[in-house]
Amino acid sequence: MLQILQTFDGLVPAVVVTPLVAVVVWLVSVLVRGRRNARGPLVDAALAAAVLGVGILVLTPQHTVAERVQLDIGEDVTAALVAAPGDSLPWFQLAGNLVLLMPLGALAPLRVGWLDNIGRIALAALALSTSIELTQFFFVAGRVASTDDIVLNTIGGTIGGLLVRPPWGRPATAGSRPAAPEPVQRPATSAGRPQHGITGDNDQTVWSLIARLEQERRREFARPRERDPVLSESRTP
Repeated sequence: MLQILQTFDGLVPAVVVTPLVAVVVWLVSVLVRGRRNARGPLVDAALAAAVLGVGILVLTPQHTVAERVQLDIGEDVTAALVAAPGDSLPWFQLAGNLVLLMPLGALAPLRVGWLDNIGRIALAALALSTSIELTQFFFVAGRVASTDDIVLNTIGGTIGGLLVRPPWGRPATAGSRPAAPEPVQRPATSAGRPQHGITGDNDQTVWSLIARLEQERRREFARPRERDPVLSESRTP
């Protein structure tokens, strides 16, 4: 346990400070948003705690290390696989890098409109993880810039994003119903004029014309046909 605490030097400050900051942010958000919106202040408080926790963990200096950069992908995973029995530190490092950006991946899309799909969330996690590693390399003593950290952070942020932005569509909330189609409104007409349909044609005039044509057709068929006199004379012997 002592070895783990020495490795994650910022873990204890993060656990102590972030709840206090979350409470303050929640109170401010309640005053701004109002008590009726209970979900909004909770999201704001959780997001502030996640950002502060990540900042403390990645910006806390550690003991000086011999190698500041690890560019070989899979080196941390290999170190965990070949670790001696009982040496759980490599596995804790992998798990820590995996869950580091997971809360941000789940909470940031609820406040940032651009993160509306899982592809953008993964891209944002990749950019943030790369920025963290570059910051640690240039400005934080005792930190190792590793490509495995970037990969694990990106995977963790993407997994968090899947909770709120699944690729198969946003899950429907409880009690939600599909929106009813809007009724079709006919344009207003002045008094004395027949109403027009959606296409703009005069419905009453068209149907009255069709009925009149049908009556004329029936009268034509009902009328007895007269024989042609020329044909009648040619048929007589």
